[in-house]
Amino acid sequence: MTYSNYSTLKLVTVISLTLLVSGCNMFTPLKKPEIGPAGSPVETKPNPPISQRFESPPKELYDLEATAGVIFQGINKKDWVQAERGIATLQTLWPQIKDLAGNKKGIKDADEALTTLETDINKQSSSASYESLIKFMASVSDVGKSYKLSPLSDIVAIGNTVRNVSFYVQEKDWDKAKAKMKELEGAWGQAKPSMEKVGILAEITKTHSAVKQLKDAVEAENKGAVEEQIANINESMGIIREYYHGK
Repeated sequence: MTYSNYSTLKLVTVISLTLLVSGCNMFTPLKKPEIGPAGSPVETKPNPPISQRFESPPKELYDLEATAGVIFQGINKKDWVQAERGIATLQTLWPQIKDLAGNKKGIKDADEALTTLETDINKQSSSASYESLIKFMASVSDVGKSYKLSPLSDIVAIGNTVRNVSFYVQEKDWDKAKAKMKELEGAWGQAKPSMEKVGILAEITKTHSAVKQLKDAVEAENKGAVEEQIANINESMGIIREYYHGK
């Protein structure tokens, strides 16, 4: 090897080592300063334990969705005795849920909606009671979003959209029923992946089929077919809810 070649090789080696060292420094986290231009930097808070970040929702929240079905059926059929029984159950469940859920987003709104719902059912006002129930359960769905690995929020959201379709079909307001059916389709498409697990796939498939058939029935303004498919969804979503109950 000539002296010239040796010098070139040595230079390349030095440059490579320099780049390697500087590259390492590029990916090394910078040390947090003790003081900045206006004082101390923000304190770094440790991540909470996994058990806290991914906690399961209280099983009472699933019971709440079941109770909403009882109340809604009472409202829809103007069976106020049934609706009042459902409210009595809510009055028992809700304080327990608030104690368990703490200050999670949605609790305050649900609290206010529940008070309105109780008043509307006492007045035996179908439209007002329906709207208050939908608002209350929407807030419950917001509470469910705090439980990151649970499909609770999606289960409640699907329940609310099914109730929407059912209410307007019962009222024979087909234009609104069709609009709510589109909302149900969108909600189901978004929620379906979060509920899919090996142990419950059969019911997910049944619900998917029932939602498609419900759309056809609503488009055809066939009240009997709508009620049949809603009954099928009631069964499958009830099984799905119980599968995830307390998990």
